[in-house]
Amino acid sequence: MSFMMKIDAARPSPLDQLVADYFYAQRLEHHPTLDFCRQVFGVPDEDEAVAQRLSVAISTVRGWRELGRRATPRSCL
Repeated sequence: MSFMMKIDAARPSPLDQLVADYFYAQRLEHHPTLDFCRQVFGVPDEDEAVAQRLSVAISTVRGWRELGRRATPRSCL
């Protein structure tokens, strides 16, 4: 296995990284930031899976994804 493949294998999945960021942000703030919403938008997992991992409602995840979609630079073109 090449060095770069080992680095890629050691990285957490996008959903795992989202969970870590969510719980870290909860200690600092009570509302997610636009950067967090962009991150939720970029996670390829289903809304139900994300909601279950974060222990929030599916509608909350969908709202975050919508905010993230609107906040992405390419949507402002």
